[in-house]
Amino acid sequence: MGKSFSAVALALALSCAAFADEGASGETGWYSGAAAQLVLPQGGARMHRIGGGAARVGYYFTDSLAFEAEAAWLENVVGLSARAVWHLHGWDEFNMLFGYERFDPFLTLGARGWMHGGQVGPSAGLGAFYYLTDSWALRFDADATIGLDTDVETAFTLSVGLQYSF
Repeated sequence: MGKSFSAVALALALSCAAFADEGASGETGWYSGAAAQLVLPQGGARMHRIGGGAARVGYYFTDSLAFEAEAAWLENVVGLSARAVWHLHGWDEFNMLFGYERFDPFLTLGARGWMHGGQVGPSAGLGAFYYLTDSWALRFDADATIGLDTDVETAFTLSVGLQYSF
């Protein structure tokens, strides 16, 4: 299953690289962050309903599209994920709806692997940033990973963290 996760991560990285030249506005760059996480597995398995932490690093290819990798450490499991992050901040309706342009909603799509039994599967989610400054932001995420050929049917993950763009 480790090879499957590597193949999915590589395919996702290549697909994001293909979009790098489209719509680039000069607002590209690296970011990193840390988060507290709560994992809620469904379907029964050795994974517990547990909390832990995660570290993320990513790169903005355009002002709306980023690719990131995440490593999570939890009570009885370690998780690795690779995903694309699509920011919806280009829509003026969000600024008008919330009345504040520091709010930045996003969607995620990728793959996650839990290293307790080789569970690997597609992952999708949504979240939002609240920018404290131009470089620092609070980040809120909720995503679901569908387990392929494992005891855990779906694992839901909630996280709250801090991100720094440089």
